[in-house]
Amino acid sequence: MGGTKTVTIRGREALLTHATNAHTDGDSWIYLADANVIFTGDLFYNNGFYPMIDYANGGDIRGMVRANDAFLKLANPETKIASSRGGAVAGRAEVSAFRDMLAKARDRMAALVGEGMTEDEAVAAKPFKDLDAKWASNEQDSINFIRNAYNSFKRA
Repeated sequence: MGGTKTVTIRGREALLTHATNAHTDGDSWIYLADANVIFTGDLFYNNGFYPMIDYANGGDIRGMVRANDAFLKLANPETKIASSRGGAVAGRAEVSAFRDMLAKARDRMAALVGEGMTEDEAVAAKPFKDLDAKWASNEQDSINFIRNAYNSFKRA
């Protein structure tokens, strides 16, 4: 993770943490300890869809996994976790499911890239087919996520 800074907002102490190369290269998340709330911004989706990883602007699936690992490390069973990407306020279980999907996708894509597959070959291989039923609303969503994950490993 990136740097963390403690700030006071309207009399409340908040931890602001920069997540290095996750959704983009400029993501931050906020933890309000006294309220036991984590606001994830675009780093966690609780809407049932694959995330958009903006690889052209520094996004990387590996950073997304790291960010969600940090949320899980910080959260307890009562922590409320909110995303800017819609969905209800979540807890550890929802973040854990999202993080596990990301980690599976990361590991599978690392293997394909390691084998020397091109982006089109990776799309044709449908490496996330088993994940699509839960995370993709249509085939294009699946293709987009494959391309996002692939380019995480290929960006300069």
